[in-house]
Amino acid sequence: MPFACVLISDITGSTQLYETASNQVALEQVSKVLARMRQIIETTGGKCVKSQGDDVLSFFDTSESAFQAAWAMLNENWPAGLSVHMGAYFGEFLNHENDIYGSAVNTAARLSSLAKPGEILVGDRGYDDLSPESKDRMLMIGEIELRGKSAATRVYSCSVTELSEQTVIFGGNGSGRTSGTEMADLHLNDQTWQISEGESLTLGRSSDCDIVLKPAWVSRKHAALSIRRGQLEFTDHSSSGSLVRMSDGSEVSLHRRATLLNGSGAIYLGPRTHLDDECCIRFTTHDLALTQRRQAV
Repeated sequence: MPFACVLISDITGSTQLYETASNQVALEQVSKVLARMRQIIETTGGKCVKSQGDDVLSFFDTSESAFQAAWAMLNENWPAGLSVHMGAYFGEFLNHENDIYGSAVNTAARLSSLAKPGEILVGDRGYDDLSPESKDRMLMIGEIELRGKSAATRVYSCSVTELSEQTVIFGGNGSGRTSGTEMADLHLNDQTWQISEGESLTLGRSSDCDIVLKPAWVSRKHAALSIRRGQLEFTDHSSSGSLVRMSDGSEVSLHRRATLLNGSGAIYLGPRTHLDDECCIRFTTHDLALTQRRQAV
């Protein structure tokens, strides 16, 4: 099979636009953005495969040309409050009946789904082939477990937004993992919760939250935990931030950004100066393959 850099460019904000404007106006604005995205892709040497909903699937001979297209989109002044988020991955693909398939397409789609508005996430092979100037615009944000890959994939981010709005991937080295997270156990003092694929929990001081924490430094809607596509994701929405500490002692501080977690560890709501067991949510993820083996015993 041939190799190429697959780029998936997705519009952010279209749902809100349809809610606040007439369907006709929203459709016109989204159509303008899709047309401009296709124009940028073709100008930088890419081939547009199709548009599905609010995204454009394309591929390029080189990662550098794909990144130049993405960089142009990140810096475009999009109308009606719309923006884009993207994922790119270099690898094998199959071109069949005016469509493309394969692991490179699947991985680019996964990276695009993780990217924040105004951000592109690039996999390791795509990054390795970039020019020095383009690499200088990238930030290595961690590793992610991807279906069908035996080793974790290094992921790099480029964003025209502030660092606090970029994606973060943290926790676990991927050793021995054969599948994604099926469920996660969460503990706060003597309380226990469990979430699985497609479920989420909100954390904060407000009584409306699923997990309520009372200290004054905890925001009313401080954070959220969810499992999406086999990954436990923690997202901080607060003004004071959060700290994640893994079982091996490694730590990451978060402020209005997200991280993917696997294994076990603790989440402290609030700044590093306020590490308190009263605000400590302990988590443990359970791998799908491990759960299946337990059931077979």
